[in-house]
Amino acid sequence: MPSKTKKLAPVDPDFEVGAIVNVRKRQARSAETRTNILAAATQEFAELGFNGATTRSIAQRANVQHNLVIYHFETKIGIWQAVMRHAIGWYHRAFEERIEGLRGVDPVTTLRLLQIDFVRMAAEHPELHWLMSHEAGQRGERIEWIVANLLGGSFNKWRDLIVAAQEAGAYVKGDPYHLHYLFIGAAGRIFMLSAEVEKIIGRSPFDPDFVEEHVQIVQDLFFRDPPAST
Repeated sequence: MPSKTKKLAPVDPDFEVGAIVNVRKRQARSAETRTNILAAATQEFAELGFNGATTRSIAQRANVQHNLVIYHFETKIGIWQAVMRHAIGWYHRAFEERIEGLRGVDPVTTLRLLQIDFVRMAAEHPELHWLMSHEAGQRGERIEWIVANLLGGSFNKWRDLIVAAQEAGAYVKGDPYHLHYLFIGAAGRIFMLSAEVEKIIGRSPFDPDFVEEHVQIVQDLFFRDPPAST
C-alpha cells in the first residue's frame, strides 16, 4: 500500500517578515557596534599611538565586551588598519572628489582652494594629524603600509599643483615636497597644541573666526602675488 505523503504546512508570511526584520535588526546592531568600536579606536590610537593603545582599552572606551573588538577586527593591527583606512582614506577620497570637481580651473586657484579645505579639515579633525604624527616619524611596516595603501599619488598631485603655481609666480620658491610638508605643519600643528594655544593667547583655535584667520595666515605664508603682465 503506497505511503501517504505528508503535506507541508504553508509558511506563514508574517513569520517570514518577522524573521527578516530580526535579521536586519541584528545586522544594524552589529554595524552600530562596529562603528562605536572604530570611533573609540580612533581616539585611542590618536592619543596613545599604536604601542600605547590595546584592544582592551579600546573595548573599555567603546563600552563593549573585549570579545566584540576581536570579533569585528580580529587583531590590534586589524583595527589599526581599519582606523587608518577610515580616517585618512576618508580625507583622500574627499581630496580626489574635490580635484575632479575643480577640473578646468587654473592650478593656482585649485591649489588655493585645496589648501583652504585642508586647513579647515585640520581644525575639524585634529585626530588625523595625531594619528599620522605617531606613525610618520618611525620607520617600519606601518608607515610602509600607510604610504602604499593610503597616500598613493596624492603627494604627486600636490607637487604638480605647487610647481604650476611656482611657474606662474604665485607660490613661494623651493622644493615642492618640502614646501608641502611645511604647509601640513603650518595648517595642522596649532590644532594639535590647542590647550597651550588657548592658555597663551586666550582663544580657542577651534573657534570658527580663529580658523578662518588661520586659513588666511597660512595662505599668506605660501602664496605670492604673480608678477604684473607687461
